[in-house]
Amino acid sequence: MSCVLRDLRMQIALALPAALFAVTAAAQTTQATSASAAQGRAQERAQGLDLSLTGGGSWSDNIGRVALDEEEGTIGRAGVEIGYEQRSRRIETDIDLNAAYEHYFDDTYDDDVIGGVDASLNLGIVPERLLWVFQENFGQITSDPFAASTPENREDINYFTTGPDLLLSFGSATSLRLSGRYSDVNYEFQNVDNQQYGASLSLARRLSGTATLSFNVEGTRFEFDDPVANDDYDRYQAFVRYDVEGSRTRLTVDAGYTSLDIDEETSDGLLARLSLVRQLSPASALTVTAGTQFSDAGDMFRSGQDNLGVSLDSSSIVGTSDPFESNFGSLAYDFNRNRTAFGFSATYSKEQYETATTLDRDLTTYAAYFSRQLSRAVSARVFLQLEQEEFDVSGFEDEELGGGAYLDWRLGRTLSLRLQYDRFDRDSTDPTTEYTENRVSLFAIWSPMERQ
Repeated sequence: MSCVLRDLRMQIALALPAALFAVTAAAQTTQATSASAAQGRAQERAQGLDLSLTGGGSWSDNIGRVALDEEEGTIGRAGVEIGYEQRSRRIETDIDLNAAYEHYFDDTYDDDVIGGVDASLNLGIVPERLLWVFQENFGQITSDPFAASTPENREDINYFTTGPDLLLSFGSATSLRLSGRYSDVNYEFQNVDNQQYGASLSLARRLSGTATLSFNVEGTRFEFDDPVANDDYDRYQAFVRYDVEGSRTRLTVDAGYTSLDIDEETSDGLLARLSLVRQLSPASALTVTAGTQFSDAGDMFRSGQDNLGVSLDSSSIVGTSDPFESNFGSLAYDFNRNRTAFGFSATYSKEQYETATTLDRDLTTYAAYFSRQLSRAVSARVFLQLEQEEFDVSGFEDEELGGGAYLDWRLGRTLSLRLQYDRFDRDSTDPTTEYTENRVSLFAIWSPMERQ
């Protein structure tokens, strides 16, 4: 039954971008007809499409990622990446799809589809007055946070949200936004499927051409399919937001109050969030985030895809119904100029759960990369990531170092070959979850179009 659900959810997740694309195209056709009937009325539009298809395979010296009795194995892969963006007066669409079908030639694991999609569609039913929002996030998480990430230790998660936004203006500087949201969150194995019902109000005042101050109130009800195993709860937030965007700086600051009502008990505290993006030069940028808030597994999964993009790897998310206090901070620097690009980042998060305190953990991630265009046809990239995880109550700790390099050789305008090497090394307080793996891959990549 779980396999049927997995296939069904993957089909839905892969079909949604096509559906959003079709809705967008239909709306664009309507807009084009209206525009031809009323020429001279300007309308700004921005759109772009990325598409690439990948085929190839990988050889691993420890395909099961085990501590003892390592076995070699070969994996065949066929993948697709789609990036689509559309901006107009009536439509805003963003689609990020990264998925692949993997075949294990040695029958180590069952064939499977990995990756996911992050797709959103905002329809202007009444432009700039009444919007209808859709968002779909699909991917994988690790089922057992104490074990290594393998095909046997991952499961699908699907997070769908929809609802209206009503926008009202009071003069040229003041506006009111009323929103309603329904969300459905499903897991492949974990018994924590739930529905969410939310509403929010935002009263905003434009202080200048670049700065806005708003007062925001939000409330969300979490109801689980199995109320015996999981406690329904309510989450509330009230905060002031200051948002300013200059020629080189974008700053958003939230400060307020948040509370949880769960099992006839209330937890409350400070809500604070900061996001700063600074363009240090035409080639370099610095990003800083920090904050404290109440969160849950679904929100962590969605924000990860929104901020980092859709990956073929499983997200390091604990699949539980229990909400938690999240304290986080990150720093990232990126440089991209001419033929050279490099960057580094550091991210820290602390999760303190309301009732499942054995899951309290600290998670720290360091990452770096360097890429260079060696010639018109050849480019190279080196990358490294260190993830450190510590569970406060059980004392369990693990540290996983992953890194590698690849060389891209462009055979023509649309076709390239990629030779890649990856190494993974995991240490843990549980020796049975430790492993090292070396992996060599060769892929052909066809990219028939690039985003304009």
